Amino acid sequence: MSNLIERSRYLLQNVRFFTLATSSASGTAWAATLNHVTRHEPLRLIWYSMARAIHSAHIREHGDVGGSIFFDNRPEHSFLGLDGAQFTGVAREISRQDECRDIYHYYYLHNFPDEAIRQQWMLPLSEFFDNGPRRFYELEIAQWWLLDLDGWAQDKQDQRISVPLNSITANTPEPL
Repeated sequence: MSNLIERSRYLLQNVRFFTLATSSASGTAWAATLNHVTRHEPLRLIWYSMARAIHSAHIREHGDVGGSIFFDNRPEHSFLGLDGAQFTGVAREISRQDECRDIYHYYYLHNFPDEAIRQQWMLPLSEFFDNGPRRFYELEIAQWWLLDLDGWAQDKQDQRISVPLNSITANTPEPL
């Protein structure tokens, strides 16, 4: 299990993009690749998008989502040189100004630790609430699965292994 926890933590701390799968209330599916930062206790992914984006509209309709994180340059970790996870959860728009302010600072600090680079990328806070065109979103992960790399090495069957969320977040400080 410790290898599964280590792999999960590595993906969450080092892979900056994930694919979000949403659907409309009528069942139309959509996938978007998004830049995110991770928060723990509970395990969450934080990102921002245009409020008018298709996945943003889907989240406003209902927040049940799925997603994946994939990393294909890990030769030291797997004989295939790749690793990845799939997850389900509930996403929501951050709409309250006070909550948006907290997420805004957390997101930019953790996505751009270097102050000079952060200042280049940082948009005004007013872009993210009221009449601003963007919104922050939070996805609380409910279930997490890793690629079964060991199983694939033995029988070449593409399987997933469920990893308990509390084992991933236990004793894990927020990044930085």
